[in-house]
Amino acid sequence: MYKVLVVDDEPRVRRGLTSLIPKLDSEWTVIGEAKNGYEGLEAVKKELPDLVITDIRMPHMNGLDLLSHLKEYPVHVVILSGYGYFEYAQTAVKYGAFDYLLKPLKPEDIQSVLQRVKSARQQAPSSSQMEAGGPNYSKIWKDWLLGLQEDKEPPKMLSPLFPADAASFRIMVLEVDLIDELIREDQWGDRQLILFAVRNIILDVPGMREQAGAQFLFVHGAQLFFLTMRQTDLRQLAKACIEEVLKWLKISISIGISDETACYTELPEILQRARLALQNKWIYGCRTVSDYDDLKLEDIIDVGYPDSLETELIKALRTGQHQAAASTLEQFVNTVKQKNVSFRLFRRFCLQLVSSVIRLTYELKIYDLVLEHLDRPIDLFDRNFTLEEYVDFMRSLMESCILSAEWNRTQKQNRTIEKAIAYMQTNYAQDISLEDAAKSVQMNPSYFSSYFKLETGSSFVEYLTGLRMEKAKTLMMDAQLRLYEIAQMVGYQEVKYFSRLFKKKMGVTPAEYRQFFFRKED
Repeated sequence: MYKVLVVDDEPRVRRGLTSLIPKLDSEWTVIGEAKNGYEGLEAVKKELPDLVITDIRMPHMNGLDLLSHLKEYPVHVVILSGYGYFEYAQTAVKYGAFDYLLKPLKPEDIQSVLQRVKSARQQAPSSSQMEAGGPNYSKIWKDWLLGLQEDKEPPKMLSPLFPADAASFRIMVLEVDLIDELIREDQWGDRQLILFAVRNIILDVPGMREQAGAQFLFVHGAQLFFLTMRQTDLRQLAKACIEEVLKWLKISISIGISDETACYTELPEILQRARLALQNKWIYGCRTVSDYDDLKLEDIIDVGYPDSLETELIKALRTGQHQAAASTLEQFVNTVKQKNVSFRLFRRFCLQLVSSVIRLTYELKIYDLVLEHLDRPIDLFDRNFTLEEYVDFMRSLMESCILSAEWNRTQKQNRTIEKAIAYMQTNYAQDISLEDAAKSVQMNPSYFSSYFKLETGSSFVEYLTGLRMEKAKTLMMDAQLRLYEIAQMVGYQEVKYFSRLFKKKMGVTPAEYRQFFFRKED
């Protein structure tokens, strides 16, 4: 039984087709109706019909837009159009529609379309069909393999794509390196064009189809996914793919290879392992081939963390030896790199070293000072970073740590905070700023701000406001003073602003506070 979905904003047309189609061909059943492209797309995702008959002019999403979205699904699309929009119908065919029907609809034309679509659907799908412009299964593959569908089981329509003798499945994921830079160049400028060109080169690499039984699956971001269904040396094929793309397109790609499975239902799991292997490019650079089988060796071989180098680096930071710290960092990175670890383990080692340095900043009470002008570590570890990016981050972190520790020691000796507070107590009635206070103790305003809060628990503005409010409370005991006079005496020219700050700080207005005070005295 073949399934058809009818999409048209006219109820009369929907009812007519729903009634007529089963009468014209008993092998067809109408599985649903939709009144616009949005509803039609959702119905296709849920029911996956063999045929979609859609009007070309509809509100919200028209037939051409729906056709564009349906390119990722293995469905045939027939466009409905009035004679006045005949050119649009021809355009739809050019962009992938199976055919078009002109309104008013004739039963014999509908019957002819149903028969021709049925003949096309009777041809068993294969990888060669897919590559030659047959039904596109990319969306089905993508939703299943990336876990985007509710059902975890493989869709039934994918079963014919697996040869009966296939017993070895692996997934290759290719990533176009630095794709954002490529699309800014005049010779490319289009992401889809780059990915399409790479895909065609890969499928023409000798051995990909014949030896590996490779089949293209789908594109996701800058990554292309291929399924191989025969045992062969995928490492050598992957290296050949990289060389061919570089030769013909002058484009760099990196490749991750999954482990092997004999059961195609496990493809979603091995796909994730292929992507995990691909992450090694962030350590070893572009044009890297990484095999997940190498990563599994970590479970057998004890790849030790270089504790001694971490201890040496922390000691250098604690004693302010910048050159020694930089040299130890270089040794640490080279040692980890020589172990040929995966990106997963490399990331873990990097995080442990950063954590040790951060613990030192807490111990020395310089955490806020150190990170004042640096990116947060989480901003680095939240993404796939390169070896060079990690080294640059660590160098900045270590330099800031040493400078902040030295500054901290110096400032403590000079009793900086006491001097700053004394300055504020003397000048609170003036229009003083953070820069003025920092200048009084010969400090950089930014560092002074961080250090002041670290030592007092309050920002400069919060502390100054509290000091002024306490002085104002004392002045309110003098019944002869007006509120505007008190405001000016504690550094505020506007009595309304002073009153607002006073209420925020004390919970009552100045007038309420004063009334309560004198009532209490009485």
